[in-house]
Amino acid sequence: MKNLRNFGIIFAVSLVVLGIIALFACGYVADTVCSIFTDDGEDLDKILKPDAETTSIGNEGEDDRFTRNINGESFTWLMVVSDYRPSVFDNYYPQSADDVDGLKDFGILDDEYKFIEATSIVLVHANVEAREYIVMSIPSATKVSTPAGDNTLGKIYSMSGMETLAGEVSSITGMDIDYYSVIHSSNLEAVANTVGSIECNIPVDIAFDGKNYVSLPPELLDENTTEEEETTEKKETSDEDGETESTEPETTYVKALDKADSVNLAKKLPAALLYYDDTNGIDDEMLILQSFANGLLTNLSDKSDGDLTSAFSSINKKLVKTNITKDDVLAHTEVIRAYSWFKVQIINYHGKFVSSRGGRDGFFNPDTDAAISFFADYR
Repeated sequence: MKNLRNFGIIFAVSLVVLGIIALFACGYVADTVCSIFTDDGEDLDKILKPDAETTSIGNEGEDDRFTRNINGESFTWLMVVSDYRPSVFDNYYPQSADDVDGLKDFGILDDEYKFIEATSIVLVHANVEAREYIVMSIPSATKVSTPAGDNTLGKIYSMSGMETLAGEVSSITGMDIDYYSVIHSSNLEAVANTVGSIECNIPVDIAFDGKNYVSLPPELLDENTTEEEETTEKKETSDEDGETESTEPETTYVKALDKADSVNLAKKLPAALLYYDDTNGIDDEMLILQSFANGLLTNLSDKSDGDLTSAFSSINKKLVKTNITKDDVLAHTEVIRAYSWFKVQIINYHGKFVSSRGGRDGFFNPDTDAAISFFADYR
């Protein structure tokens, strides 16, 4: 009987203790659930899975990419590099690159004149809502229809200026161009000195033939050749006796850049961005252009507000044409720096390259419908 009484007392005390614990537990759960739905407490995912990690994108987590606040609006920026090297060519028309936008009448020009064409064109779209950057390389050989007939984007710049070029790019992408900037190839080194050397992918050995940057002919490629050493291409002819003899060298090549997956460029940026060889299409040129744009934006994203505005101010002095002001930079500093943690898509413009044949220059045939459809979600 005594044992039964003791069991009853212990059982009663246990019920009281358990009741108190249950009361506190219910209160805690109730407070937690309420805090979840009132945004005052922890995330439900963190409560249910406290050790769960977010999916990484860039230097930030995916959740942070969409939840962190960012000041600044979306923008579209057209970046252009033009081929203007007065130290190499002395027959430009117009003679001053600053006169391109004001040119009204070409008159009758001799074939010896060289126009100041756009050689590198990149469209950059920063989308704050999607937390995403689109970096699209557009071939300067892209052929479009104009009131004056079909022409390439590169030549449209030389004949009508930057604003007309921006309008054509807007037409073939469906995107309004907020900002544009043009820099001459002769000023690329100065820009690199301002923002830091720019990382580029060089998919082919590049040589300089005295005027143009081209692929070094495979039969002349020597791994031991230094940049200062010259390689010449000779033409063999047959004399009357059938013996071959070498004539004077037709072309002299100086190696400008070695093939490399990643190289930081400053002085040699012109060699990278002026390289052109359409023998196997223009994939190599577009790859270089993409990596240049990515390297430039990466460098800019690493800068503080003050350094960023200072860099743009310094760059603007070297730009031929731009509508970017200091206030524009200040309004977008956070968005520019977000390049390091936004999702980034680096792509080519949609279309197909048509090789040169029968004396006709090669050109890029754009797939305008595909490009406009691609950008539909970003307008």
